[in-house]
Amino acid sequence: MSAANDEFYLRRGAVVLTLVMGLGYLVDYGFNLGLTRVLSAHDYGDFKVAFAFSYFFGLAVLLGGDRAAPMVLAPALERGERRRVGEYLRFYYRGALLLGGGLILMTWGLSLLHVGSSDAADHHPLAWGVVAVPINAAGALLSRTLQSARLPARAAVPWRLGLPLLQLSLFAIVVATRGSLSAFEAIVLSVLATTLIVVWQALEVRRAHVVDWRRDSNARSPRRWLGASVPMMGSFLVALALNQSDLYFLEALGEDAEVGHYAAAATLAHFVPLVQVSMIGLIAPLVKPAIDAGLERSRAVYRRAAWLLFICLVPTVGGLVGFGRQLLDLYGPGYSVGHAALLLLVLGNLGWASAALSSLWLQYRGAAGIVFRVSAATLVVDSALNLVLIPRYGLTGAAAGTATTLLAAATVVLVVHAGRPAPPSAS
Repeated sequence: MSAANDEFYLRRGAVVLTLVMGLGYLVDYGFNLGLTRVLSAHDYGDFKVAFAFSYFFGLAVLLGGDRAAPMVLAPALERGERRRVGEYLRFYYRGALLLGGGLILMTWGLSLLHVGSSDAADHHPLAWGVVAVPINAAGALLSRTLQSARLPARAAVPWRLGLPLLQLSLFAIVVATRGSLSAFEAIVLSVLATTLIVVWQALEVRRAHVVDWRRDSNARSPRRWLGASVPMMGSFLVALALNQSDLYFLEALGEDAEVGHYAAAATLAHFVPLVQVSMIGLIAPLVKPAIDAGLERSRAVYRRAAWLLFICLVPTVGGLVGFGRQLLDLYGPGYSVGHAALLLLVLGNLGWASAALSSLWLQYRGAAGIVFRVSAATLVVDSALNLVLIPRYGLTGAAAGTATTLLAAATVVLVVHAGRPAPPSAS
């Protein structure tokens, strides 16, 4: 693929994803706003915890198969090796079903013992959210396959626009019919909506003709795939846990209402990592071919990607800082207490986003272990700060700890990438 084609793909993809991200954020904001109108702050917090749990483990059971997909599948698709794509997807999803099934059984077992719930007639929301783990795993693999095929709109639209709209529609039907919505019903309806989106993505993959499901033992390289994907999984899941751990710590150490208030602030601040992840998804299929083509092309792709990320992040951060309090007020009385947390989370997420490209290049150049160690150390420090700060400062303390650790981690990744020598050209 030539540099001119790379440039055209990035420009077109950036325009499409900017529209999808903007519309998707507005839809997601409306979804969360509507949810806070029918759920109490405590129930809203329970829903967000269950949603975060199923999303996290939906990626964990893939063992990094979604993370490594562009590195493996993009070159394979350029060579027309569609059977390799089929073998890759089959290998990782079989593992995800096995691990996801085990997690479901374990979670249900703990729920039957009422671990985490003080009500003997009730179960923790995680018992219902865990059902979505293998469904989320399938969605992640399908989305990454479309990204690897350089079809960013088909990869993003179902999740960024389709899922929140479908969830909100299902919630509205229940509220109109029964007059209320419980956290349990919200979780079950979300699982149903996620299943329908996965079916949509499966149809998109079929339409794109990028997978040949016929078996081909010569196209299977499980050891090599796992050698690349597991370190990348570790880095990503630790970073994801860092963003989600505050909810769990607040659930255990904070006031009940604080979980919901923090979830609202975190939902708004999530627009920054949303921009980051969307742009990285656009860029990822270009990275491995660029690195293999040599230093000049690798640097050219990096510079162009950095510029795209910058011009997308600046208005995002400006809007959140300028209108954050007003956006929180729309959630309802009491949610504005999360304004300081929102600003801190935006700062921390911006710092981490600034190192996203360096992290991607390090991983694709075989240095995923370095990124993992930095991320793991960051999670340990953030957890320690949560233990100290949450009992004293509540949700603001949780956000302050996260912002501090994200900024420190970003600095380390940028320094390591800048000081790491480039590999020799493959040409």
